[in-house]
Amino acid sequence: MGAFLLVASGDEGSSEAVTSSEDEDENEGAEEAKAAPARQPLPRRTDPKPRSSSASSLKDENVVGPHPDDPHEPGMHPHPVTPEHERIYAENRLIQELNDLMSFRKTKEMREKIAEYRKLDPEDIEKNQIGYEIIADCIEFPGDPSLAAARQFYDTQRHSTLRRFVRRICFENSN
Repeated sequence: MGAFLLVASGDEGSSEAVTSSEDEDENEGAEEAKAAPARQPLPRRTDPKPRSSSASSLKDENVVGPHPDDPHEPGMHPHPVTPEHERIYAENRLIQELNDLMSFRKTKEMREKIAEYRKLDPEDIEKNQIGYEIIADCIEFPGDPSLAAARQFYDTQRHSTLRRFVRRICFENSN
């Protein structure tokens, strides 16, 4: 089976038609293989060593450095895991556990986790600990005192992600 190739030259009006057969294609491929230079093998990768920076002083030496010339190889971490990262991860785990306990209405375990949360984050800038405490009170002691505390939290902590849970559990009484 032959192929038809239309080759255009620099002039607009002139073009050439060239046909070839499979045998000619094989011969051309063999000639090109002989004419092409041999490929050089790629150099083997070595484990990159970060520049001396704050990243090299940490436990994990396989961290991408802060400079543009630092190596960035597969398997390297984009930044070191610092104690602050570990604290944030622990706080996120606690929040997830509190959410799970809240879903199952386990107030005793919620209060234990809230105490643990207070040790981890004594400042409680986001007021999450207070919100979980109010939710636990609404579950365990429904009534006017817990409802008043829930209303005060709901009205003042407008940024809190716990407002929807306070509304559902304390106001809508969806226990």
